[in-house]
Amino acid sequence: MMVRSEPAKAAGEPRRGYTTGACAQAATRAAALTVSIGYIPCNLAAEEESGITCETRGLVDVTLPGGENTIFDMTMHGEGVVSVVKDAGDDPDITDGIQIFVCVAPRLDGHFYIEGAEGVGRVTREGLMIKPEQPAINPVPLTYIRQEAERVLPRGAEITISIPEGEELAAKTFNPRLGIIGGLSILGTTGRVEPWSSAAYQESLLPQLDVALAAGIRRPALVPGAKGERAALAAGFDPEAIVQTGNYIGMMLAASARRGIREVALLGHASKIAKLARGNFDTHSRRSPMPLDVLAECAKETGWSQSRAQALLPLPTTEAALERLSTAVEGGEVLAAVAKRAASMIKKEYGIAAQVYLTDGHGNIVGQYK
Repeated sequence: MMVRSEPAKAAGEPRRGYTTGACAQAATRAAALTVSIGYIPCNLAAEEESGITCETRGLVDVTLPGGENTIFDMTMHGEGVVSVVKDAGDDPDITDGIQIFVCVAPRLDGHFYIEGAEGVGRVTREGLMIKPEQPAINPVPLTYIRQEAERVLPRGAEITISIPEGEELAAKTFNPRLGIIGGLSILGTTGRVEPWSSAAYQESLLPQLDVALAAGIRRPALVPGAKGERAALAAGFDPEAIVQTGNYIGMMLAASARRGIREVALLGHASKIAKLARGNFDTHSRRSPMPLDVLAECAKETGWSQSRAQALLPLPTTEAALERLSTAVEGGEVLAAVAKRAASMIKKEYGIAAQVYLTDGHGNIVGQYK
């Protein structure tokens, strides 16, 4: 359970959650208190309301990096060892419900050391905000974790963070792709997780570019999903060059341009890549319709009759159009025209030269422009 200081939400309004960094910050304060005074302070009124037992449970008050004052519910496992259960609110976060442990041991030399143990990832590649061989604890939560320890134990402390489920869950995140091995990252610039936050997902995509550049990659292979990734690997692209974009292809192209990247490869299903040919760089279905019109225009451009090209428009899916194109002698020529048009739009919008590869539903390349 976690007690919140924010006002009650209106019915149906999504509930915000807390980051791994906020949880580690609060647990650090609580663990330091068990060293300093032997227990976690417990508000008796809150105990009566929530059913918390003060012998092993307590409440700590912290100010999050975003300035919000919040009360967290803690479990004491022994002197200096405390855990908190992460609450992601209504965000579909795989870390929701995990237990984050913090162990604090006092020092007398004024030094503070923060380390990651079981389930906390370790950085192995250049390009991130954290140097290789360091635990994956981002700078903002690292600062606030240290501050909480300093407030209670000003003469120094060793702080160790662990997440028992972290290594298994990390396999489902971007951490392995970023060269963060062995567990999850301790993240959060405000301490809060906004429900259904596309901004958080977009932010998680960007470090891939920095890691690729640090590895010496000058022509990353951008892929919206698994089909594009399979095609990139089959085409011989270095796994370190492959960068996932999701539906945010435009955002990743803009980020590439800001980093001085002047050439990319782009590989993905025709249903997404063809949308770029009409200037839709956010390829989510809610924001850009199926590109049957693009396929029809390119078919006509390559010599199809008006009626034959228009016959692609009523088809139920882009995959159905691809099947029809696969039976046509000129089908490959049509898809090559789509790829060329997409490359032209990328050059126009972002100043980046693009090699574009279209795949079918099995990840096979069915059209390309180099």
